Amino acid sequence: MADLRTLIGRCPTVASSSQGGSHRFAVAAGPQLGDDSIHVRCSATYGADTLECDSVLVRIGTTLVVIQEEGNKPGGDRYLHQLAEAALRRYQATA
Repeated sequence: MADLRTLIGRCPTVASSSQGGSHRFAVAAGPQLGDDSIHVRCSATYGADTLECDSVLVRIGTTLVVIQEEGNKPGGDRYLHQLAEAALRRYQATA
């Protein structure tokens, strides 16, 4: 998780030469879940269009639980943290 935070800090923007767009990554505020967690926000721009995708990665021991949503318009992640918390509870109930 620390390596992922470092990587995003060092390389926040990736250009996509094959599609002519760019992706920008950032660590965003998110719930503190499991042993460690991180909310990664990605913004993809192609011409005038921008879509966002967000992931909450949760480490529990040696297990990584990833809750991802993609293809929103900016600001479309308002339920992501609630969904991540519910998904984690569900995972823990079945593990």
